[in-house]
Amino acid sequence: MPYLQSQHFRKTEERLTYGWAAPSPVQMEVANLTADPLTGFANLKEFYRLGSPLVGTCLSEGASCAVAIVDIDHFRRLNDTHCEETIAEVLKAIAAKLDAACGGGRHLLARLDDEEFGLLLVGFDGAAATDFCEKLRLEIADMRIASGDNHFSITVSIGLAEVYGPETFDNYLNAAEQFLFMAKSFGRNQVFSDHTVVLQAVG
Repeated sequence: MPYLQSQHFRKTEERLTYGWAAPSPVQMEVANLTADPLTGFANLKEFYRLGSPLVGTCLSEGASCAVAIVDIDHFRRLNDTHCEETIAEVLKAIAAKLDAACGGGRHLLARLDDEEFGLLLVGFDGAAATDFCEKLRLEIADMRIASGDNHFSITVSIGLAEVYGPETFDNYLNAAEQFLFMAKSFGRNQVFSDHTVVLQAVG
């Protein structure tokens, strides 16, 4: 099922914008915004609107690009263990790491789901994008989040797909999502991509 057309993602986008309750008229107006209210990143619809032409520009210029999905590991367990304010701090801390890493480039950042972020990395082929995401993964794992008098760490799994030619934006995200499933299936807290699969195949 195409990424954007998934009922799961439609419901998630509504939830990210105005919570679990039925939206009021004011909330419906907020829903027309293009940014995620918590992180300031593009929301899912805006990621599609801006991402597709940006990929087209890369292809026409002969520039490499790749799409990544960053997923917080064991997010449901985090929700069950920590308060809403702490979860918000987790999300903002990860967003800050992503923003700092992507600063100064043409990269596009988005919040796709409760625990998922999207990256469109411009100027990176599969190997460079994998190295970039691996550095991000390690930096996030090194963070310490405060919760009262205690501190805890978090990890992320990342699926990454290099853009090889003209496809729908759904296809790019779906490819990244398949690599994300592999990362989670093999134990989480790792990056899976075209590049890592090739390296594993050659031993």
